[in-house]
Amino acid sequence: MAKLDLSLSPAELQSFLSARRTIRLATATPTGLPHVVPLWFVWVDDTLFMNSTLGNVTIRNLDRNPSATGSIDDGDAYEELRGVLIHGEVERAVDDPRLETVKSEWSQKYMGGKPPPYDRWKNRVWLRFVPRRITSWDFRKIPEAKARAARAAEAAGA
Repeated sequence: MAKLDLSLSPAELQSFLSARRTIRLATATPTGLPHVVPLWFVWVDDTLFMNSTLGNVTIRNLDRNPSATGSIDDGDAYEELRGVLIHGEVERAVDDPRLETVKSEWSQKYMGGKPPPYDRWKNRVWLRFVPRRITSWDFRKIPEAKARAARAAEAAGA
């Protein structure tokens, strides 16, 4: 049987990334071991923005090697699982012209409309995760994908 296409459509991907709250971001330690942390994020203009504390392990790892992979998923039962893997580079977004939009989206998503407090806190940094590659899956699509594959196999055999 051919591989089933369970990926999210572009519109589904946008909706999913706009609605989810937490990414598990994997960076590499100096010895190459993975270091994974959950971070809140917003998805703006096909770029993922996060906020973190300067000097922590994740920031130190990214300063050495900006390559990262992030996992965002949901679903409790197997047939409900869906998610996204984002592969790319994470960089500081200090001068990004979208930061006001990012802060506004962050405010709505996490702060109930109140401004994010991070500008008042010392040692905080906005991060920009630029996707090089995105992989997605939606196991809710399995029944229809199997039905399509069966129809295609039947048509090829007829």
